[in-house]
Amino acid sequence: MFGSLKGEVVRKATPMRIHLTCVRDLAWCLWRSIDTCEAVMTEAVGTSGGLLSECGLPSSQMMKLLSADFTTTDDVKDMKPSELSQATGLSLKECVEVLRTASNSHHPSPVDMLQIYQEGSELPQIVTFCKALDTLLGGGIPLQAITEVSGMPGVGKTQVCLQACVSVQLPKSVGGVGGEAVYVDTEGSFTVKRLKDMASCAVHHVGTIGGVAEDVSGFTIESIMKGVHYFRCQNCVEVLAVVKNIPKLMLVHPNIRLLVLDSVSFHFRHDFPDARDRAKLLRTVTKELIQPAVTHKMAVLVTNHMTTNVKEKGSATLVPALGETWGHCPTLRLNLSWCGPTRVAALTKAPHCQNSSAYFQVSIGGLRDVSDNTQPSTAGNLQHEPLNKKRKIMESNDR
Repeated sequence: MFGSLKGEVVRKATPMRIHLTCVRDLAWCLWRSIDTCEAVMTEAVGTSGGLLSECGLPSSQMMKLLSADFTTTDDVKDMKPSELSQATGLSLKECVEVLRTASNSHHPSPVDMLQIYQEGSELPQIVTFCKALDTLLGGGIPLQAITEVSGMPGVGKTQVCLQACVSVQLPKSVGGVGGEAVYVDTEGSFTVKRLKDMASCAVHHVGTIGGVAEDVSGFTIESIMKGVHYFRCQNCVEVLAVVKNIPKLMLVHPNIRLLVLDSVSFHFRHDFPDARDRAKLLRTVTKELIQPAVTHKMAVLVTNHMTTNVKEKGSATLVPALGETWGHCPTLRLNLSWCGPTRVAALTKAPHCQNSSAYFQVSIGGLRDVSDNTQPSTAGNLQHEPLNKKRKIMESNDR
């Protein structure tokens, strides 16, 4: 239903057509009463209230609520139990409980800073298999954050995304997240063969250091391909429909820990003659990206194009697209460029570490250090492993 990639089957089938149909059906279900993109933006921007998926309701009730297009507490706050029951198929008793829970959710409870610090320090990070890049990011791609990767065409933005889709599935026994990924493709740049090549190298490496742990034996090329849920979106409405559907998707796939949007700027740069309309919908998409990152402890990885910024005296520089409306949204901003024949990643925004840069290369197996294209990085997983496991990983990388 959600377009999982399943190894060899993908090459024989027509995944683009299948996934596009799923997205169009999804967009129709979510926006069937809306005839124009302007109406979509008007309704989306006007939406307020917390998500029902954050209220702790049973998954069986959430499925019925989402199927009836009830996603926020404001959607149900003025309804009677009988009306909600008729619209969703829930029993009157269940509807009373839903309405009570939704009403109470409007009063958030404070969280002390120590709790936030402890929870953040315990979260793993998604390694990139490039030690220099992981060190630059403070250990890897962080969860509960939006990371933007910008750069000119061909510099490796999609390669970073594909690597993250593989790395997020690394077993917990070797310091990985043990999750799954959602890939929202707006440009058609996703390549199944590249994902499979990266998966093959990751499986080989984990097999050399992971021993016979149960989660290591289940880390296969097929499992990695199945763990990437792919959507091909043709316009901004479809992008918004997919992103809004993430809570429902997580009811079916609760291990999703990475959301990739490649790219955020493709449709927003061309579909809007009115800059105000674009800004409104972009803010709505941003809000929907932040929700799963915070609520479900998920990493959000977004690519962005470059555009020319002309200054007053006539000089021009290349900057990430979408301007200040989007620029304040990412937690981290990583800009990729070329330094001669070598790729360089520059960290231009990060709350936890200073701006710096790192060299990397793209090999058959994915992202690697410039000095060594055979061994993946361990910067993100050493801090989560016992001493004997750390030694084993370091010895593997030294060979």
